[in-house]
Amino acid sequence: MSDHDGLLAVALVGTARAPLPPAGTDALGQAAALLTRPDAEGTLLARAALYALAHAAGRTPDSNGAVPPAPALPETRPEVPERAARHLPLVLGTPLLREWLVLCAQAGWRVPAGRLPELLDAARQDSYLRALLVPVLGERGAWLAEFNSEWRFAPPAHGEDAWADATEAGREALWRGVRVRDRQAARDLLATHLGTERAGSRKRLLGALLDTLGADDHILEPLLDGLTTDRSEDVRTLARSALHRLPGSAQNARHATRLRALVQLGKPGLLGRLTGQTPSTLTAPTGPDEHAARDGLPDPTGKDRLSAAALLAHLLEHTHPDAVLAALNVPPATLVQIARQHEQLSALADGAVATGHAALAAALLHDLPTRPDLLHLGPPETLAAAQRQALRARDPERLLDLLGPQPGPWPPDLGTALLDAIRDTVQDAHYDYGWGYRWVQLRDLAALRAHPDTPPPAPLPQTATDYAHRTMTGLLGTLTLRRQMQQDFKGAHP
Repeated sequence: MSDHDGLLAVALVGTARAPLPPAGTDALGQAAALLTRPDAEGTLLARAALYALAHAAGRTPDSNGAVPPAPALPETRPEVPERAARHLPLVLGTPLLREWLVLCAQAGWRVPAGRLPELLDAARQDSYLRALLVPVLGERGAWLAEFNSEWRFAPPAHGEDAWADATEAGREALWRGVRVRDRQAARDLLATHLGTERAGSRKRLLGALLDTLGADDHILEPLLDGLTTDRSEDVRTLARSALHRLPGSAQNARHATRLRALVQLGKPGLLGRLTGQTPSTLTAPTGPDEHAARDGLPDPTGKDRLSAAALLAHLLEHTHPDAVLAALNVPPATLVQIARQHEQLSALADGAVATGHAALAAALLHDLPTRPDLLHLGPPETLAAAQRQALRARDPERLLDLLGPQPGPWPPDLGTALLDAIRDTVQDAHYDYGWGYRWVQLRDLAALRAHPDTPPPAPLPQTATDYAHRTMTGLLGTLTLRRQMQQDFKGAHP
């Protein structure tokens, strides 16, 4: 009987009924003899732990005859220096991880090899985090990702095998990773695989395309146009949305032709010349053209027949503004007048926002001055004025609308004004709900997007609650950590 078996036998009957077996005479037994505790039970457990550890450490690994995987390729980026890496354990699992990854990529470094499993796990369900992680994974990170299907958003090392083995979510993640590195390679992947994917996978991939769509994607128009007759309604809608955002697409051209036939511009009379107004009338829609269904238009002769105003709303919302302006040969201000005359400003604004059309957004702000998405597209000074007004009014709902879409780092004066507002409103609060959920969201936004060098506000008064002090201490502490991170990345050397 081995020493380990002897200990197990005593454990089964109890040390009160059987004495501890003597330790063996070999090196392991001599080491076990030195392990003693005040009680027999403790001595038994300590020696059993030693024997178990020795057994595990000395066992030959199992072999199933498989060929060991090829090693990772040599690294092309240096590992992030310790001075900058020391913050990684603090920001893992927090929104600050995104900023750390951006700083790491900008410095030309890769993440520490020992942190790769944690980072790959953290990015599994976060597409934005995945896009930030891929550039700094290094060759070992890409190699490691091949051994876990949920990590295969990293650049694939085995081409078609990685795609074939991935789940629907994995293929989306893999495509996003390729998109970060090489936009043309990502387009080639869509051209190769999209037609044979299941509907769920087609939806995921089209959604990922819409998130990153740019003018250089116009070469995908034939592929997208073919999907406008897809069996899945969701796929058809996503394909039309992508074509809508490509100004020169044939879909936009067809919509523009329909709009030109629908809207009749008249010559302004004396009053029109004085006020700068161009009159317009709408003609009744005629029968459908051959592409109406694929472009998402209901049959105007059927039960879903559109009125002239409803058709105008649809075309203004789903046609790229550049195509509309060219079709009617009018400037943005006149297009806004036409929409106003026919009570379709909201549809026109939706179209401007969907396509990111700054000139049309600026023209629409005269009629829709409080609409946040137009303010973010329009002149920066107009947005800044609206933000100042909301800060003076201490209106958290409005502030969230105006600050939420604005990426950081914010201008120092904006950060300072928001920190002052947070300090003023939190003084008497005792908990989150007592302060207000919107203010809690604004605090979290300020922590992540205010410039790290934003000067701290004046100290809280002595009468402020403990909750207020904890809130301000946490907020300022996060800004300090971000400032230290940036300084460390600038000062560290590989």
